[in-house]
Amino acid sequence: MKRVFRLSETAMTESERFLAAKGIDPREPSGRRRLANSIKRLSDFFIENPSGATPWDEDWVQEAYFSYYLPLNEIRTRSVVEEGLKVGFFKGLSEVIDFGAGPGTADFSLQDKVTALQSFRLVERSSVPARLLSHKPWKYQTTLSSADIKNPQETLFVASYSLTEAAIPAPAFQAEALMILEPSTQQDGRALLGLRQQLIDKGFHLWAPCLHQQACPLSTHSARDWCHDRVHVDRPDWWIKLEELLPFRNQTITFSYLLARKTPPPTFPKNQARLVGDSLPEKGKTRQMLCRGPEREFAAWMLRKGEPPEWPRGIVIEIPDSAQKVSNEIRF
Repeated sequence: MKRVFRLSETAMTESERFLAAKGIDPREPSGRRRLANSIKRLSDFFIENPSGATPWDEDWVQEAYFSYYLPLNEIRTRSVVEEGLKVGFFKGLSEVIDFGAGPGTADFSLQDKVTALQSFRLVERSSVPARLLSHKPWKYQTTLSSADIKNPQETLFVASYSLTEAAIPAPAFQAEALMILEPSTQQDGRALLGLRQQLIDKGFHLWAPCLHQQACPLSTHSARDWCHDRVHVDRPDWWIKLEELLPFRNQTITFSYLLARKTPPPTFPKNQARLVGDSLPEKGKTRQMLCRGPEREFAAWMLRKGEPPEWPRGIVIEIPDSAQKVSNEIRF
């Protein structure tokens, strides 16, 4: 069983609108070659300048982002939004402040999936994304102050792939809810574990991916591990041909995230756990890291009992009463 996401109609419409205005057709070989060069160049920029501001005024940056990174990042956000919807995370929220918004990638998913969200304020230091999205009914501004949080109890603060460039601003902690997405690198993932504890210390409650409010086992029991999710991408034919020109593929995409609110979440059943690792075959069993509390634990499927289930990373499973705890393993 895989968690498969298609490129969304909303994101692709925005991508096609931009590329058409530039006279670029990704279904034509010449268009794909041009885009592949821009995408590789932007990828190299991110690698060489992990904390640098995105140079939005460059044509090659806009081409790479709208053709490739926008649809992929929209999938990342959409998968997190869907996890939030499962537990009622967005209930009572009506306003969004998107920090480091770029061209509003996170807001496409939020606007499509959470109809109660009516007001979108995008904070972006560059003026270029606002110009490129002048047809959208979103308000852009360059800075965020406490005065901007006018209705804190109904405000969702969003930071999607922006904390690599800037620290979370103090006014964000006035908001009722925070949705944070970060790259699934060890450095960014470990930093997010630190932010998780900071939020708890400030009185926030974790709604996802965590099923508990205790210490993170990846933080306390490991100096290297970090929490991240993975989903599969259902790519159209032209996208596959475009990736043939790239030194990387995105058949699956990974990301780290936190959903937190000042309001406590519903009580999670004690027999539930989230799979936070990929399935790893070992002698006589298959193990998969899970999280349900402060212990570092693994689900273990003993092969003598049959083939293990194909459960994808990131889902919530129920642990049956028949499961046995042996050391750090929950044996099925």
